[in-house]
Amino acid sequence: MKSYFKINNLKNNIKNIKTGDKSISHRSIIYSIIKKQIIEVSNFLESTDLLSTINLFKNLNLCIYGPINNYILISNFKKKKNNNNINFIGNSGTTIRISLSLLLKNNILIGDKSLNNRTMYRIIKPLSLMGFIIQCKKNFLTPLIIIKKNNFGLKYNLINISSQVKSCLLIHSVYSFIKIYLIEKKKTRDHSERLFHLINNQKKCILLKIPNDISSLTFLICNFIIKKKKFILTFNFNKFRIGFFDFLLINNINFFFLNKKIINNEHIVKILFLNFKFTVKTIYSNNISKLIDEIPCLSFFLLNSKNKIKIYGLEELKFKESNRFLNIYNNLLLLGIRTIKKKNYLIFKCSKFHLNFFNTSKDHRLFMSIFISNNFNKISNAENIVSSFPSFLKLFNNKKNKFYVKIK
Repeated sequence: MKSYFKINNLKNNIKNIKTGDKSISHRSIIYSIIKKQIIEVSNFLESTDLLSTINLFKNLNLCIYGPINNYILISNFKKKKNNNNINFIGNSGTTIRISLSLLLKNNILIGDKSLNNRTMYRIIKPLSLMGFIIQCKKNFLTPLIIIKKNNFGLKYNLINISSQVKSCLLIHSVYSFIKIYLIEKKKTRDHSERLFHLINNQKKCILLKIPNDISSLTFLICNFIIKKKKFILTFNFNKFRIGFFDFLLINNINFFFLNKKIINNEHIVKILFLNFKFTVKTIYSNNISKLIDEIPCLSFFLLNSKNKIKIYGLEELKFKESNRFLNIYNNLLLLGIRTIKKKNYLIFKCSKFHLNFFNTSKDHRLFMSIFISNNFNKISNAENIVSSFPSFLKLFNNKKNKFYVKIK
């Protein structure tokens, strides 16, 4: 069964936006296993990916209550005994990559059809060098079974830009008291290091308020910029995730910081966005690591500039929920836009749009990126947005919109 969504006008009035940061929400659950503490988390993102992480750690004898109204309570004092060794984690690749080193022997990780086609080579390689024996399918595909765990030290060079692999190795070194030396080719987001400092400095109880996710709010920002409206947003401002704001500065989009503060070692800002002009024609690979999650949104957002656009360094998009590099290219062709695809970059020139049906290949960010452009007829796989931004349709949906279901 496939679902489709028909687009009408977007809502203008947006109030009480609650989109907790997905990366911090994952780590707040996973890092609670390090120390005997009680962690109270507010503004928790209630998405399907995080529900799969909660179910996995309940099977690892962790007491988790919630989520209820974006609130969750995690206790590491009393441990429940569960004999369930088979863990279904849906389409959450983040859950596998960060928590694989914490799994017990003979535990099995199984994903859905989409996740079973994504290679886990990046995380299996360093763990195997540490003495882990992991059984998997050909080409390092799931399901994964940990047969044996040997805790050796490791000096590892992170060639690929992956904060999830770094987080997995860091938490394993803390949890198992092992020395691991990591060399980063390019610095990645540091939510793990910030959360480690917070957990170690607190004694028994931690009150953790998760800030809003900049990757989710990018869709709101692009939508309001297209409509040329002034707006104010509050969100997490991590220095390794601000590539989108570097793009806005080059693009002469005016924004002002109204408030800055640090809560739970995370920088939270309140920004006022004003007028803008489109001037950028090229996005270079040096900035891609800071805005890798925003590339699908930017590629369709830049269609309004009516210029020849070049985006370099897109090879990392091939390893996301789908092959986003190929899917962006195919959907641009469906729009009737002249597009050139090379090994790791795209060149396209904006022209008149063609109303068409768009296949997102069950990728939530592609659905939302096409949706905010508001130039299309039908988009597939509307249900997949619950994996990262469950309140998306509540913010943008109109009562006249309808869901379409097609049965094979």
